[in-house]
Amino acid sequence: MEISKNIQMLQNVDPEEIKKFNGYAKVWWDTRGPRKTLHDMNKLRIPWVRDGLIASKVLPESARNNTKSLEGTNILDVGCGGGILSEALGGLGATVVGLDAASKLIEIANHHVATQEEIKDRVSFVCETIEEHCEKFPEQYDAVIASEVVEHIVDKQSFLEACVKALKPGGSLFITTPNRGLTSWFFNKFLGEYLFRVVAIDTHDFNLFISPDNVSKILEGFGCKTVSVKGMRYILGFWQNEWIFQNFDGIHYALHAVKEKK
Repeated sequence: MEISKNIQMLQNVDPEEIKKFNGYAKVWWDTRGPRKTLHDMNKLRIPWVRDGLIASKVLPESARNNTKSLEGTNILDVGCGGGILSEALGGLGATVVGLDAASKLIEIANHHVATQEEIKDRVSFVCETIEEHCEKFPEQYDAVIASEVVEHIVDKQSFLEACVKALKPGGSLFITTPNRGLTSWFFNKFLGEYLFRVVAIDTHDFNLFISPDNVSKILEGFGCKTVSVKGMRYILGFWQNEWIFQNFDGIHYALHAVKEKK
């Protein structure tokens, strides 16, 4: 059994993927650079996480109008990269652990957060896989976030199982990722990578995309029920680019699931 787990971890740590993302380390905090879409996504995904935790009763309704709306929550940011989302969550009062298998990105994350006096004591970063982390910290977190990560994972089953294992009963799993299908390929690969160069060419492997229905089925097997799926889209504007929610989820989606209470 232990050998099987180790094989699963290795399957989800592709050396070429790690090399690719380590290459972005120096420009990760450039808001106009290759990671610009992640910076832009914070405006959408952070209120979505807050509202999801309110809906699942982890946070009170009053948190919606509180500048420290996430205070008192423990959050795991899986595939945190250089810490763009982790730091923003910490700024709202959450205690955050950022997790990534790319060592150079963790170095950048630790270096950057050390300069942020307000949050440096409650945001930390660790270089390891979620499969390793959940064994050491089972049922530790009020929320686990895997934002723009699942599309890079080979073994979705082991990855999602580990995410659920790290959650407290009643905790929430938040996922944003491209859908799978022709529309997703057209917008994310053809337009996003090759035509408009919103992200670097070969950022994504279309074969690793997954539909929300398949994610939900996997999660259900681990006692985690999907409570909402929202479509997402990145709009290229003349003055400003932004992410929006939309009814159609065939391009990109945001999925919120809640772990069953014992």
